[in-house]
Amino acid sequence: MIEYYRAIERVFSENVERYDAWYVKNVEVAREEIKLVESFNLRGFGAEIGSGTCFFARLFSDHIVGVDLSFEMCKFCKNVRNVECVHAIGERLPIRSESLDYVLIIVTLCFIDNPRLVLEECYRVLKKGGRVLICIVPRDSKFGKQYIEKGKKGNRFYAFAKFYTVHEVQLLCRSCGLAVTSIRGALCEESDNIEKCNFVCVLAEKEK
Repeated sequence: MIEYYRAIERVFSENVERYDAWYVKNVEVAREEIKLVESFNLRGFGAEIGSGTCFFARLFSDHIVGVDLSFEMCKFCKNVRNVECVHAIGERLPIRSESLDYVLIIVTLCFIDNPRLVLEECYRVLKKGGRVLICIVPRDSKFGKQYIEKGKKGNRFYAFAKFYTVHEVQLLCRSCGLAVTSIRGALCEESDNIEKCNFVCVLAEKEK
């Protein structure tokens, strides 16, 4: 795990502005993703695991802290997006148990070394009734297939990515004691198949 994260931290730290520029170049896609995340109406105090440049975390004002393995990403969050960010990994959250109302994991699951351990940490830090929102690019979606091909061709970011299906995310949540309560998609190719949506969010709750 340590070697993997050292390698991926180097890539993300060396390409902070390139990473953030994606949202500018793909503004319409980003807008649809924001609309979907906001539709879950999460309230209270939270954290975003794999916050990157805090593009999504900034939507939650001063009621959220970013968590990222890249120190340079955290600096960007603080200096540009005015969001507090902790330099850490999701498998070892420096957060007090049962202290958060929600946790975000947005397009980050694919870069995590041990997703189960991360969700177990989410369970630990969430209050009873707290929620975790996991947003992915499904493996079998149009975007998912494109990103997988880019990874095979050596793309600096997607070379590390392991994409999941929506069903796999559901199973992962349930295995960690998190009850899936809602699944919504955006940028959908087929209205009746959530796996074909290019951006899907799974909301799960720590049962009371």
